[in-house]
Amino acid sequence: MINTYHSSYNPPPVPPRAGYSKPQPAGNSPLVKFLSVMLLLLMILTLGGFLYLFQKLNMQLHGSYYEDMASLQRLQDCADSSMGEDSKTECGKLMEKYKTAIAKVSQANEKLSKLTGGPQFIGPAAHMTALSEQKDKNSDFLKTNRVLWDEDHSLLQDVRFSNKRDKLTIQYPGIYFIYSQVTFSKHATSFGLKQSIKSIEPETQEVKELLKSFCSLDPNASDLCTASLSGVFSLEKDQQLYVTVANTSLVNRDSCSFGLFKLQ
Repeated sequence: MINTYHSSYNPPPVPPRAGYSKPQPAGNSPLVKFLSVMLLLLMILTLGGFLYLFQKLNMQLHGSYYEDMASLQRLQDCADSSMGEDSKTECGKLMEKYKTAIAKVSQANEKLSKLTGGPQFIGPAAHMTALSEQKDKNSDFLKTNRVLWDEDHSLLQDVRFSNKRDKLTIQYPGIYFIYSQVTFSKHATSFGLKQSIKSIEPETQEVKELLKSFCSLDPNASDLCTASLSGVFSLEKDQQLYVTVANTSLVNRDSCSFGLFKLQ
């Protein structure tokens, strides 16, 4: 029997029930639209604030750069010897400001060194020990009245040491603490056991005795005596310092030192 009810068409849709409404997509709700607008406004405000701060910081950096350049130019003008009294007064005030700033930086570096466990002293310094007989192959120590020092067993920081191994040369002017100690092991008959620190001025090459000290020994006893000295001095750039004795053959090299460090 042939099925006359077969059809290739889909059946008609079921009619909706009474009171039924088709749900709306979630993206079309008013709350989502409101949140999207607020997020967009927040992004615009954030970007605008970032651009404003960047522009302001850039202007401040440019202003600080030009101000620093102007200050450096004023410092260069201060070096002109033909400036008037008013300019000298202004230069003096400017130098005081820079000294204050440098002092603050030094204090900050010292605090940082203490916190990080690094060296607590930052600046020119030297501590010299006498040249030993083992290293003094040519007996240079005995050929001069200046005490010679061993660079390999000494501390040198921002201070120059001469090729003749006798003088220290100041590289940074300022107030320095200077000290020296010389030990004598033999008695002197015609002259005293004296040591002194002498200075050579950078421009005039004039020699000055800054400090001196004495000690004495019993000629009938085998003994040692030490002459020590120290002081605070204002030193210039390229000023040279050295230690002298009357006779270097009387010196006990195992207990001699010479040094300095910058106070300000």
